[in-house]
Amino acid sequence: MKEALFWGCWFTSLGTTALLFLWSLPLSPFTHPGITANEAAIIFFPVMGLRWLTLGITLALVAINWGRHLNLVIGSVIGLTILVLALHLVLGIINIAIVNAWLSVEPIKTRANNAIYAGIYFGLPMFWILVVVVLMLSVTRFHK
Repeated sequence: MKEALFWGCWFTSLGTTALLFLWSLPLSPFTHPGITANEAAIIFFPVMGLRWLTLGITLALVAINWGRHLNLVIGSVIGLTILVLALHLVLGIINIAIVNAWLSVEPIKTRANNAIYAGIYFGLPMFWILVVVVLMLSVTRFHK
């Protein structure tokens, strides 16, 4: 059951990231000069929330499995899971700030600034998506 939940959440995280990327193609830096974000860009936030929720579930499952693999006592497994989720919360807040800066209408925004914002906005979740799959595959390989 936990493995099915992990893979379901992992593919949902990957799919929502792809959807957000597809929706971002009309924006700068993908199109120059790109359209200006307006109030319709609010649709990004529920999809971002779904992505970070499912990614948080995958991180918690990986932390629990690694804690069990390392034969940690239950208190340490809970502490490890809380620590991982706290880090996930901090990185989620950073990601929201980055997308806010990227989509905001400022007079002094260049294509290079937008490229940096977009790189961080998509790079941070993709990094976590790849890390959790590597960690989960390595811990399941150790158990067999």
